[in-house]
Amino acid sequence: MQRKTTLLGGAAIGVVLTLGFGAQAQAKPMKHHHKPAAEHAAVRDLGAEVEALRARLDAEEAARQQDQAAITAAQNEAAAARADAQAARAEVAGQIQTIPGVVAEDINKKMPKPNWSGDTKVGATVFADLTNINQTAVGATPNAKNGTGADIKRAYLTVDHTFNDVWSASVTADFAPNGIDSQPVTAPPGGGVQGAEVLKKAYIQAKVFSNDTLVLRGGTADMPWIPFAESVEGYRFVEKTIADLQKIGNSADTGVNASGSLANGLLGYSFSAVDGAGYKNPVRSKGMDYEGRVNLNWNGFVGAIGGYSGQLSDNYQAVTVLTQHTATREDALVAFVNPQFRIGVEYYNETDYACVLVTTCTTGAHSDKGYGYSGFGSVNLTPQWSVFGRYDNSDPSQTIHPTEKVNYFNLGVNYEPVKVIDLALVYKHDEVKGTSVAFTDANTSFSAAGHYDEVGIFAQYKF
Repeated sequence: MQRKTTLLGGAAIGVVLTLGFGAQAQAKPMKHHHKPAAEHAAVRDLGAEVEALRARLDAEEAARQQDQAAITAAQNEAAAARADAQAARAEVAGQIQTIPGVVAEDINKKMPKPNWSGDTKVGATVFADLTNINQTAVGATPNAKNGTGADIKRAYLTVDHTFNDVWSASVTADFAPNGIDSQPVTAPPGGGVQGAEVLKKAYIQAKVFSNDTLVLRGGTADMPWIPFAESVEGYRFVEKTIADLQKIGNSADTGVNASGSLANGLLGYSFSAVDGAGYKNPVRSKGMDYEGRVNLNWNGFVGAIGGYSGQLSDNYQAVTVLTQHTATREDALVAFVNPQFRIGVEYYNETDYACVLVTTCTTGAHSDKGYGYSGFGSVNLTPQWSVFGRYDNSDPSQTIHPTEKVNYFNLGVNYEPVKVIDLALVYKHDEVKGTSVAFTDANTSFSAAGHYDEVGIFAQYKF
């Protein structure tokens, strides 16, 4: 509209100027004859041009207004379409949100009613090997257990049941074949399961606090020290830890246990009051034995101390031997563990484990002492391959058999095709020196000094 007015104004000015110049021309004296007809024709032509210009501008304005009306109509139609789309999306979203509920309701109608099996888990862990054993006592013939063969050393079957957020229960059966934990000098007994070892653990548990600050167990359960040391070393399927190997501790026993973690896992603890004979031989005695542990876990560093005190369930009612001695053990462990490697040392010091019932041990406050240490380490070369090793040195009887010494080591390469399977090529060596009495640990059984060598494949699989 502004453009139209401008053009019209310009045309009008042009007419006025033309007329003015014409008037001025008429006012001057002219030497030539006046031609009014030609001038009037020019004015008429100019007016016609102005009218044509006005008509063209009017047409352009009408077209512009028509285009604007079309644009406005299109915008209104687009807004209406967007509103319809949003409404459709909201409707579809509402329908989608109702689908899971409808499906869940339909599934719940078709599912059987909940029962005990919904909160029950069943698992198993098996230790096996295929190895060659060669053990010989000094001055004696080779042991009858020597040779190449396969063993199932342990087969644990575990059933866990959760009653609610606080209460749960667990039962672990230990199917250990006869004679598998020792290498007898004479022919081994017949095969089969040792009846006293069928039940490894059976306890009821109360998680007093949801953050595991306090967990109580009653029954046959893990002891505070040996299972903890096994978890730090990481190769239980190859060999027991040193206290278990030298038979001065139990991995499980019957009684009560309190355990937990504090400060977001920085500190841990476990304390037990038990019968003292271990899970293999539950015996009611006149009193209970006690074992405890406290540990620190910080940025891969693990430090722990522990101890044991009791009469190993030998103070039962029918005993006729004076039981004036109490078996004690002090434990310590320092290690560093991360995803790439682990390295650590375990140490124990014990008194009177062999003297609770022995009449020759009735003199002195402590009739016998022993100690030992174990250094272990492993390196993860890849997520599936690792190398590991361990060295033990023990002095089991400093007073009664002071010349007796035990050295043990193992070296191995482990392959883990999946997280639940370990396959390790291992060499073990166990040697007893300076003894003139029968000696037995988990590997050797000698009536004199001797050595034990084993090489082969050790396996662990679980599900």
